[in-house]
Amino acid sequence: MSASPSQQFFFIHVMKTAGTTFVRRLQQEFAPAAIYPARSVDWTDEHDYDVYINIPRLLALTPERRAEIRVFTGHFPYMVCDLVAPGCTTLSVLREPVARTVSVLKHFKRVEARFHDRPLEAIYEDRQIFRFFVENHQTKVFSLVPSDNEVAINCGLTTDDERYERARASLAEVDVLGLTEEYDRFVDETQRRFGWWPGGVDRDLRTNVSTEAWDVEPSFRARIAADNAYDVALYQYARELIRSR
Repeated sequence: MSASPSQQFFFIHVMKTAGTTFVRRLQQEFAPAAIYPARSVDWTDEHDYDVYINIPRLLALTPERRAEIRVFTGHFPYMVCDLVAPGCTTLSVLREPVARTVSVLKHFKRVEARFHDRPLEAIYEDRQIFRFFVENHQTKVFSLVPSDNEVAINCGLTTDDERYERARASLAEVDVLGLTEEYDRFVDETQRRFGWWPGGVDRDLRTNVSTEAWDVEPSFRARIAADNAYDVALYQYARELIRSR
């Protein structure tokens, strides 16, 4: 199978799920300007990371720019897909919530000076880190709605049963769904369905992989799972969806 020249895609990049690696693969298939955000077109400068998360900015793209884009990427909630590219083909990857959370904590310990000397448990207890990037984050990605009036996915949003059910419904609509733990299978599926990378796939390509020896105790892993029960349930649902397809 292969994608038509006019087909548009939206890769919902959930943070710390191997999404950056997948975007690198997309850059091997599509011209730079065909992927949003393109550094030469959409970025204002080399440190313009806001372009990858800002919802109003994404929705403000001109019709001409939208028509040029084949693949939208970014840390965006699922609900923007039909707002910016109605009828687009959606793709996303989820990750086991405890492993994703530990990876998030390692990321902030690595990149933010204020966390360099702090244990992962202390970073977890930072209110902004927890609320914006950890607390049932994957459920938030798939349950956010326009009426929430949020400008980015890194917002504090309390999940409840209604939001969880909305997240399940959204997840069931994703056209190609994968798991970080089965990343190669996700890549194989996109290659089979859309005819991408006809010359083959570099399976050794990996980006932003944590190599530090930092780890957490089993008791802390249990705490993460308890604090993120909706994400744990959503991940299990994602596994069931993939197995049923």
